[in-house]
Amino acid sequence: MIYKFQIVSQESQNFRLEVALDEKHSFFDFHTIIQKSVGFESHQLASFFISNNKWKKLVEISMLDLGINGAAFYIMQKTRLQDLLNEQGQQLIYTFDFLNDRSFFIELTGIIMEKNLNEAFVTLKQGDAPVQVLGEEIIDQVSVELQEEEVYMDFGELDDYTEIFGEMDDF
Repeated sequence: MIYKFQIVSQESQNFRLEVALDEKHSFFDFHTIIQKSVGFESHQLASFFISNNKWKKLVEISMLDLGINGAAFYIMQKTRLQDLLNEQGQQLIYTFDFLNDRSFFIELTGIIMEKNLNEAFVTLKQGDAPVQVLGEEIIDQVSVELQEEEVYMDFGELDDYTEIFGEMDDF
């Protein structure tokens, strides 16, 4: 069985990603195809959430085993798509920036029976994905400005520090 997903972002209205995965793929496989297709770095934490039709988070599928006892808890590497997804129209939230509560919104748009996929693949990529971590674009811009400023900082030749500091007494 093949699951087809559509992924959108509230931050980038022109962004849309469509991927196809097999029912036996794990949520970690799903995470990996999203990360690669939008150019995110894999060292950032992320989680999937099964949600209701009003985008309320119901069940978390995490990258890490947080050791929560007694609660229904799933780990991406151990949980297959077929374990939690069973009907077209199901909605998921993929949180990729926990500090700023930023997410992609995912909908299971199709289920194709009697077919299998060996590898997950992107069927459509449209527009620009948002940056992975807020502030990175600001840091990059400041870094470029500082580099430009350093080029123009010329103090001339300095033969004697007393020109700047004056005479200093020895203690």
